[in-house]
Amino acid sequence: MDSTLNYKPQFIEYLESIRSDLSPQSRKLYAHQLDLILMNNNLNSFNPFKFITRLTNKAKRDKSLDFILMHGSNQTKNQRLSAVKSVLVANKESIDKQKYDNLLNLITVIGDKLRYAISNKAGLNIKTEIEEEVLKIKWDTLGKYAKDFKPSLTSKHGLRNWLILNLMLNNYEEKDDIKYYVLLRVIEYSGLFLWSNKRLPPDDKKNYIYLHDNTLYIQHSKTTGGIRVVSGNTTNQKKVAKYPISADLIEFIKLYLKKLKIKNKEPIFNNDNNTGQIDPNYFTKTLKELLNPLSPNLNSTMLRKIYENRDLPTNLNANQKYQLNKNLDHSLQIAETFYKKI
Repeated sequence: MDSTLNYKPQFIEYLESIRSDLSPQSRKLYAHQLDLILMNNNLNSFNPFKFITRLTNKAKRDKSLDFILMHGSNQTKNQRLSAVKSVLVANKESIDKQKYDNLLNLITVIGDKLRYAISNKAGLNIKTEIEEEVLKIKWDTLGKYAKDFKPSLTSKHGLRNWLILNLMLNNYEEKDDIKYYVLLRVIEYSGLFLWSNKRLPPDDKKNYIYLHDNTLYIQHSKTTGGIRVVSGNTTNQKKVAKYPISADLIEFIKLYLKKLKIKNKEPIFNNDNNTGQIDPNYFTKTLKELLNPLSPNLNSTMLRKIYENRDLPTNLNANQKYQLNKNLDHSLQIAETFYKKI
């Protein structure tokens, strides 16, 4: 087998056709894993049906699925199972039912074990040395830092950087003296476009700042748009999620849009060379650089950990606790498992 073969671009294109619900970043990740699995199974051409047929045949003899899992962390192995499952489900009608059911069942059983191990390890909730240091930073300190951040506000990039910080750290709605923060993932923020018309944004799977309604109108995220696959069955996800934008931020955004002359349907955040919209990696790098004076280990994931470990009023009811996490687009269970630390 020629180890220099690389069918990742073909897999990315294929995944675009069968899993339009996946983000571009997820398709790249899955394509990389599928390419490694293809090489590991001695295939020397790009043929998704031949590929999945080879795997279903081998699964009849090797129920460990080591020929798919290979090496690496539990997270990596779980990604490989998920990538193969996408190809399997897409070819369901062309595969022998017994072989299809066998591989799907093995993926489900082994995947559950892997996710349990991942969750169990994360659920220990024991701080690492880095987390020990970073979690000393208070959420209110971050908010004040973002609000007081003073780059050159005459620079278009200074305005952009201030908005990035404050969208991440100072966007909230307040009810009964409780601040309910909006803290989405980097991919949602980096992919924002402007929608300034009164009518609703189009159903085009893009994310918008919807000025007429003062909301983040999210159609492309882990939990919106497209479909998700559960036990071989597809279910529709909600098409859109709306998150508030605070009044102070709206006023700044209007000035920002005017200063940079951003028009309807244009991206909110451009790169330093103004050659195009920033991608998630660029957004992550920019955010990390902006937070570096507080700690070199601060990033979007650490921000969520600081948020989930902040001091809360002791008299919160169940609905208030739910609302505190609703605008973070993850459940209380996820918060307790992956972000709460002791």
